[in-house]
Order: sequence, then structure tokens, then C-alpha cells
Amino acid sequence: MINDEKEVSALRKQIIGLAACLAGLCFSGCRDVVLSTSLNDHILFSGTKTRLSLEECSLVFLDFQTRYNLYYENLGETDFWKEKAGESDFSDYLRDGRIKEELCTLVLLNDMASGLGVTLTDEERSACQAAAADYYGSLSDEEKSYVQSDESKAASLYEKYRIAQKTIDELCSGINTEVSDNDKRVMILQLIAAPSYEKIEQAKERISSGEDFESVAKEVSRFSQIEYQVSRGTLNPILEETAIYMSDGEVSDIIQTEQNYYLIRCVDDFDEVLSSENESQVFGKLRYATWSQSFTSYAKEHTVGISEEIWENLHFYQTTAFTSDDLYETYDRYLASVTN
Repeated sequence: MINDEKEVSALRKQIIGLAACLAGLCFSGCRDVVLSTSLNDHILFSGTKTRLSLEECSLVFLDFQTRYNLYYENLGETDFWKEKAGESDFSDYLRDGRIKEELCTLVLLNDMASGLGVTLTDEERSACQAAAADYYGSLSDEEKSYVQSDESKAASLYEKYRIAQKTIDELCSGINTEVSDNDKRVMILQLIAAPSYEKIEQAKERISSGEDFESVAKEVSRFSQIEYQVSRGTLNPILEETAIYMSDGEVSDIIQTEQNYYLIRCVDDFDEVLSSENESQVFGKLRYATWSQSFTSYAKEHTVGISEEIWENLHFYQTTAFTSDDLYETYDRYLASVTN
């Protein structure tokens, strides 16, 4: 399905990333719940202390609905919601997979917050209310009719996302923020891959005689791509074991893997720009590994109730009437600069 979807916010990436890993875990403990008819709202998700209402969840549904509609509209496709994805159509597949997992994760992170002493400041609540007023005020009449929500529910949803973000920050509070040069390093390498020792040896001799590595590679290598940007863990371990010790301009000896014989030329053993960009990714992976471990342990011991009767009646459909797809971007605009 969709691979080029509009880039989502940093917080949503964190929650979606963990939700994907917890598919089948969160919901192995989920159960249908009998909800009190005295409640004013339709409660879709019920954790230990956290509730998510239909009016809150519908805002998330609108955002997904619009993103996918706009994406496939640009491709000229129709009726994609009814396309088969496994045993269900794409509408139910998205609802019961990615969205359900994201919302379940949101509930569990909010439940964790109380045990960690995580709360919102007055400034954060005000920012959530301002973001909600901006977002809900931007919705068209058709979109407001679809979500059947209001500004206060948007503010409540934003507050839950803020608490989730602060819970993640608290779980990661002990992480060393320094990333070593070796961990963040990005190298520029050129590779020649040959199916036999004889061919790679001939290539090695030509290079040793003064021929240009790249020219020989274009003629000999099995692969059309010659140059690669490589960081830790992205290269075949057998090749990486040699590459990490190479310096600018150095050409390796012949290296054998299970599939090919290789020669490596180091173009740049530490690309400053790429290594700086990679630093945030390395730190992000470290944060994820840290908080997901604590979260997974918590999720195994706690259940999230779901009102299946309401949930099963939520569907997506193709329409050009919806254009609002900035639920999370609006959150970022108002909350990114607010201190905890």
C-alpha cells in the first residue's frame, strides 16, 4: 500500500513505530468492554485510567482519511478503500491495524504517565487549547459533520498526545545524549562485486596498475550502483569489518562473502555533513530502544478495552470534500517550543 505518504510529525512517528512493534501484543490483552450507558460520550478505548472518546478518535480518522484520499487522488485511483488487503478491504485493514495500534499505544502511554508522575503544566494546557482552536476552526462544514466533534475534544486529544510525549521523555531521561563519532560516522565507499575470484583478482590487478577504481567498477561489477553512503549496521557485516578501518583513498584486499567477491575503495572515511545528520537518527534509535523496552513490559501487564460495536461501524470512504490533514502538524506548531 501507500509508501510515500506525507511525512508525519516526530511524535506520531514515535508512537506509530512502537505501535507497529506491538501489533498483537497490545491487543492480545484487549477485550470488549461493556460501557456504562450513563456516560455522555461514546468511549472507544478504555485503559486503567485513560479514556478515548469517539469524538476524539474521529479526528484521527479524518486525518488518515484525508491523507490517503489526497494521495490516491493524485495517482488517479478510485475505490481504493475497497481494495483487498489480506482478508479484509483496505478501509478495515487500516482501521484495525495501524489506527487501532496507534490509539491503543496512546492510551497505554497515558496510563503509564500517572505512575511516573507525568502531568501537564498550565502553559502546555493553554498551548493544547490554542492548537485545538486553530485546528478545529480550520475544518470545513463537511469535515465537522464527519467528525461530530468539537474544539474541547480536539484539546483533550492534544493533551493526551502531549502526555504521551512527556512519558516517552521521562522513560528516556537517563540516556547519555552524546553520540560517539564511531556510532554516527557515515562513510562514502565504492564497491566492486564479482561472482568469481578470478574476475575480482583481474580487477584488483588493473587498479594496482593505475586504472581508475570507478571505471573498472563500471565495467566489472555485477551491480550498477558503485558508490554508497554507509553507516554502522547498513553494510554486510563481512564488508563492514574491513571498511570501518579504511582511510580516504585506500583500496581493500579481496573480500569474500556468501554471494560475491568484493573490492572496496574508501572515498571518505567520515563525511562531516552526513555524519552530523546521522547523529540525530542514531540518538532516535537509542531513545526508541530505551522507552519501547519499558513500554512493552507495561503493555504485557495491562489491557485496553475496546467498544467493538462502535468501532466496527467506523469506515473510510472516498471523497474530495475533505482537505484537512494537519492534525499533528498543528500540534507541533503550538507545542514544539513549549517547555515541559
